[in-house]
Amino acid sequence: MKSFLRAVAIIVFLILDPSVAAIADALPVAPFQARYEVYGSGFSIGDAVMTLTTTGLNQYQMSSEVRPNGLAALLVSGQIDEKANGEIRDGTVRPIRYERRVETPKKKQTVQLRFDWSANQIQARDNQEQANLPLSPGVVDPLSLNLRVMWDLQRGRIPEQYALVDDTELKAYQIKNEGEEDLDTSLGKLRTVRISQSKPGKTRVTTFWFAPDLHYLPVRVAQKKNGKEVLRMEIRAVER
Repeated sequence: MKSFLRAVAIIVFLILDPSVAAIADALPVAPFQARYEVYGSGFSIGDAVMTLTTTGLNQYQMSSEVRPNGLAALLVSGQIDEKANGEIRDGTVRPIRYERRVETPKKKQTVQLRFDWSANQIQARDNQEQANLPLSPGVVDPLSLNLRVMWDLQRGRIPEQYALVDDTELKAYQIKNEGEEDLDTSLGKLRTVRISQSKPGKTRVTTFWFAPDLHYLPVRVAQKKNGKEVLRMEIRAVER
């Protein structure tokens, strides 16, 4: 609810203050709040909210919240919260801070990343484990990756792979453009671009459906392992 009220306040502020609207225009993707329903093994198990806001000229903040819903909330308790801050510089997305908190009956995890672009180094922490990793242009965190892909799709130049740091490791994800597909969604029928993402040698594949008419916002995300779907997210609403 707090995220929803914050997003509404931002939208109203942008309408009333032209200078703030100009700051928002400096981002490659307009600020938004998107709501999704999460499915596991074909059953609705939770809700997710992804938000993009601006914190200053060429500066962005992204957040993601996942909560169990309905019967799932009665059976399990847990939440996943992510937040990333960064800037747009030299035609690319440059993250500065990232944090993920996971709390479930089986797992408690706090991941913190600090991107020091002047020293070309990433300070990574996963609970008590720490590491210093080399930082090179193009490396992003898991949440800022969404912004990077949306922007690259707008520019019509999706690379063959993305480099990101997750937990305390640098990882490379192979990217495949699987063409266009029309989807029936809660927002109506949408033309989408389907992009799959995987790690070399792994059986887990994540597929995203990005809608050009929504500035390439992801409207469906599905994850498969060994060819079987284990998780899916479907768009329910979006506000800008």
